[in-house]
Amino acid sequence: MNKIGYVLLGALISSLLCAGYYFYTVGNPKKSPIKTTEQKIITKHPSPLSEIIYSPMGDSISTGLITEKEEQRFTSVLAAMIAKKQHVKVIEKGVHKPGATLNNLGLLSMDEIIQQKPNLVTIEYGTNDILAHKDEQSLKQFEVNLSYAINELQKQDILLVLVTTWNRDQKISKLYDDIIIAVGQKYQVPVANIRNLWIERDDTINPKSIPNHFNKTSGLENDMHPNEKGHQLIAERIYDAISVELNDYLKTTSSSSTSSESSTATYQ
Repeated sequence: MNKIGYVLLGALISSLLCAGYYFYTVGNPKKSPIKTTEQKIITKHPSPLSEIIYSPMGDSISTGLITEKEEQRFTSVLAAMIAKKQHVKVIEKGVHKPGATLNNLGLLSMDEIIQQKPNLVTIEYGTNDILAHKDEQSLKQFEVNLSYAINELQKQDILLVLVTTWNRDQKISKLYDDIIIAVGQKYQVPVANIRNLWIERDDTINPKSIPNHFNKTSGLENDMHPNEKGHQLIAERIYDAISVELNDYLKTTSSSSTSSESSTATYQ
């Protein structure tokens, strides 16, 4: 084969190789690796409350009249009890005053109570409302006032508990206690019935010297208010009434605070 033949043969072979490579690459395109991305979904569960505000509403019973120390009144005993058993910090605020009734201070303090942004409120009224009792209309008005207070507070997602009356005329106080219990059942609010703590016992008042405490004599020896033991038992009765609801409330209500767990009660 002459020189020209070799050149033509080489060109032919090169063309065939190029054509073969072309058809190979077209028929078998390179597959780029598929990039995958992982998306992590983080679900944030609400953390239980580590701090709550407790705002008691009431009269001289809530104030702790005749108790020697602030921490002996039932509101403070209850706050300390909740702090210890539920492992939360309890800040005690509230509005209460000796001689107060639901009709006056109770309704007038509603805005102030709501502004305190409480998680828990005890409504302890009726003991002084009994003193103004006249007829059936007095009972109806008390029921209306109590229902109004409950409705306003329930709008704020507050855990409520009602407390029955203390150490007044047994017959009339029973009428008011029955209303408190009935209203509590109507609005699904726990009721701490403390009636037997002053009717069936003689160690919760120092001393229980007269059967009818409408007219108290001068001096603390005949005072109608609960003593230290009385306040302790009232606090225990209230806690028993709300323990289940409180436990659920603390678990289902989220906390925006990241503070560490505490078991202290403070008063403001």
